[in-house]
Amino acid sequence: MNASASSRSKFHPSTFQQVRHRLFHKCLSCLFTLADRFMLVLGPVLIVLACGIIVGLTYVYFRIVLPMLTGTNWVTTFRERREYWQERGYHSAIVEAVDQDDQRISMLQSLLLALSTPVGILNTLLVISFLVNIIYNYYKCVVTSNTGPSYAAVVRELAQVTGFNYPETDEEMTICKNQLDRSIFVKLERRRRELMAGATAAANGVDGASTITVNGKSDKLSVNGDIESQQPQSTPSALTITTKKQIANNEINNHVTNQPLHLPRIHNWQLLSPTEWTWCRYSLQPKPPRSHYDHVTKSLVLNMDHYCPWMFNVIGYFNYRYFFNFLWFVAAALFYGMLICYPAFRNLNSRHYREQVIAAAEVSQSPKQIFVKHLKSNAFIPTPDEKTPVAFGFIMCLAVSIAVFCLGSFHLYLVLTAQTTIEFHGNVSKRRKGGWTNPYSAGNLKKNWEMIYGTRHHYVKSNTSGGEDNRYSYHGCFGVLIAMMPSNREPEFLPIPIDGRLVRRKIRGHNHIDADKKDDVELGSSRETGSALPKLGFDISDGSTESMDSSAMKERTVRRFPPSKEILV
Repeated sequence: MNASASSRSKFHPSTFQQVRHRLFHKCLSCLFTLADRFMLVLGPVLIVLACGIIVGLTYVYFRIVLPMLTGTNWVTTFRERREYWQERGYHSAIVEAVDQDDQRISMLQSLLLALSTPVGILNTLLVISFLVNIIYNYYKCVVTSNTGPSYAAVVRELAQVTGFNYPETDEEMTICKNQLDRSIFVKLERRRRELMAGATAAANGVDGASTITVNGKSDKLSVNGDIESQQPQSTPSALTITTKKQIANNEINNHVTNQPLHLPRIHNWQLLSPTEWTWCRYSLQPKPPRSHYDHVTKSLVLNMDHYCPWMFNVIGYFNYRYFFNFLWFVAAALFYGMLICYPAFRNLNSRHYREQVIAAAEVSQSPKQIFVKHLKSNAFIPTPDEKTPVAFGFIMCLAVSIAVFCLGSFHLYLVLTAQTTIEFHGNVSKRRKGGWTNPYSAGNLKKNWEMIYGTRHHYVKSNTSGGEDNRYSYHGCFGVLIAMMPSNREPEFLPIPIDGRLVRRKIRGHNHIDADKKDDVELGSSRETGSALPKLGFDISDGSTESMDSSAMKERTVRRFPPSKEILV
């Protein structure tokens, strides 16, 4: 009897559930690790595939589609080439001296013949412009790193603007970690108490506020918690939830009811204010606002959007512009390719196509060697050898252009509303409640666009005068196109606006960022002497300069390291 009782206590349902949860999280962690390793293997494969698609579609254009557009695909021999030029009034000695009339011209000669026409030149220039923009943005998106010296410079500038005392030594790092962990723990427990109060009140049919008793203190919290995710998460057993109805029952029955609840998962970054810093437990460094840790590249990324296996890189603050440009240039190029391939694709099984093959078979001396020539009257009828490339080009352009256009439209919405993909999914519940405004929006669509593309196509010092600002600013719809042209510049503004205004970075040089040495020297001397912080000037997007002294920065400060205090939870 005692053995059976001990056995039942050993395999208590709560103990079994804990073991099951641990095994589940262990398996989930293994799956995530395998997914990360798979992404590292998949990335190079997709890069090779993307390059193969680009090369294949380029070959289809220059080899098949371009001669169709110019009407020169019927010219296959030197005799037909001489006839082509004679029809256009050219009778040069070089053309008339050709004696290899029945010899076929080479692929290069056929391409040059097509490029000798105005239609061929215009279409080829357009295709080359698409290729240059696609290849350049794809290359930059793949090789641009979201870490390194540029990341360190931006983070320190962001710390100055937000009033965060960025730690430099190991001792400061330890103090920073303790303070940030303590702060997020308090916020997390407060949110859990709110959710538990709402769940308990809903279960007992109580509307309105609930009373939460923690360490002998009672707080009134709202029943409706801000649920950011729907993944189950267990509640700490140390908290005691007491609603109004339960208090009345406790007075009668003289006992307290404690029941474990299952709450939605709460992400730490969703508890922070727009300019608040926290601690990253993966990279072991302060985590700036709007940043996330990428488990594939093992790096902390500013304005992280997502990890893209096609780019073999994480899309973030430094390469998001290249990714956005790549999407729209690919969509435009494929849509154009679909238009120019459609006439040939429509004639693949047409009556003219069959007549063309029958006519070639009638004049052929051997039934096994039938050479099908293009009709002079209709250049958009492909030959049997061109049937597969034309079908490949049209179907690939149609399918991929629709997919890329949808993805590009979604990211256009994100750019104009100053959101990332991660923030978009995290803000779903906030948008449903109504009355929510994005704290990272710069105020209007133009400013949100400039947050990604800036106001200049090249590097300009941050202390540029207003006249020079206007000379290099984008204007109108044509300016939007100029902003998307290939450029090696880094983001012009900091990742987040301050008080709804864009803060321009202190850019020095063409390809990298150096901090303002004068301010750094003054800031370092002030730390050593313990004097007040120097005045820091930051160029704002409208050309004005806002000077922030130490008192103004303290008003904006989200967190400087406060003295350690005992926190009651």
